[in-house]
Amino acid sequence: MGCCASAQHTAQHGILESEVFFQKYALGKKIGEGAFGQVRLTTDLQTKQSFAVKIADVRARQDGGKVVVNPKRKAAIEREIEMWQLASSSGLPEITQLIECFYSLGFYYLVCEACEKNLMQHLLHVKTISEDELGEVAAQMLRSIAHVHFLGMVHRDVKPENFLYGGPNGSTLKLCDFGLALRQPKKGKKLTGIGGTAPYMAPEILISSSGWPSNEGYDKEIDMWAMGVILYLVLYGQFPYMPKGEATADSMKTAIRSNSPPLAFPPIQALAALGLVKKLLVRLPADRATAEEARLDPFISKASGAFGPTEVTVALSQAKEMAERLKEFQVSASSQRDLEAKLKAMTAARGGIWFSESEAVSPTQSQCSATYRAEARIKKDKKPVSRDKFGTHSGVVSEETKDFEGNAAC
Repeated sequence: MGCCASAQHTAQHGILESEVFFQKYALGKKIGEGAFGQVRLTTDLQTKQSFAVKIADVRARQDGGKVVVNPKRKAAIEREIEMWQLASSSGLPEITQLIECFYSLGFYYLVCEACEKNLMQHLLHVKTISEDELGEVAAQMLRSIAHVHFLGMVHRDVKPENFLYGGPNGSTLKLCDFGLALRQPKKGKKLTGIGGTAPYMAPEILISSSGWPSNEGYDKEIDMWAMGVILYLVLYGQFPYMPKGEATADSMKTAIRSNSPPLAFPPIQALAALGLVKKLLVRLPADRATAEEARLDPFISKASGAFGPTEVTVALSQAKEMAERLKEFQVSASSQRDLEAKLKAMTAARGGIWFSESEAVSPTQSQCSATYRAEARIKKDKKPVSRDKFGTHSGVVSEETKDFEGNAAC
């Protein structure tokens, strides 16, 4: 999982300033977007293999032909690359694989394996899930989280949208989006700063040192709390903390921080699953189950035998809508249009290939020719991008685009 090795200038972390990306890959349909970038399908022009590419814009401004980068955004994307390379270096199937990275004129291109859908999208399309199936879902999530923790990292944004179905037959659940991931601090130290997605934040992220019986800050235990929130969400159809009145990011954080209304576990039939949830949603981090401890839980290890025909009714549409409302930033349509126009111009200027939103992603033989690349023209998008994006940093194909690219999973 290296970075491109053909370039004129070398950037930090072995990322090279290069135009090789445009010579090697054809850009396809947009499948995700974020505040300073987007995710597109992309095709290797030589092998015709489909991937996804996260494109991150770190420009602060452009004075004539000179690009001035935003140092904070540049540092953030390079940290993400470092964390993602570390996580995917072993080839663990439950980690979305980062293939290679490029940098050119204020834009980073992170090529990764493409996947079919995320866990939230899967759960929104099923009416029930057996306790046994939920146990397998949880086991796959734990394998990736345990791997990240073993490598000395804290993911900091564990949520259903950051687990993608990919691999052979699209049956492997893979952890993605290392944009907030950090290395675990040295022994005796803690991470500080608020990061993550509000409904999945652990109490220790939000509570000041004066109200917490340990040193200020947090560690890898926050990822385990977030996994507990995911399982709670499946079992109950709502988040563990539901603020009174209007739900906002601030009111959700207040509810988590103050334990108000108090965390509750109403009786349900899925007792094995609930048993693990209770070990994860423990407000004191020291008493919370670790990833390795959770993997030994009967719900995961099946040590207690078959769970029987227990079916859990899945109803997450309201929770998904609430999570969308709680986003602390909204993607600007105008900034996306500006970014897209810039990408089209850059692609054309470098003789690259650009597909409109309605075209197939795999280029034809004639399109792969040197003549076609040299005369590449900017094509007008014919279809609006689906609002249902599967994450901002990951290669995911929405339900709307599955007909467009059926073999998106590598």
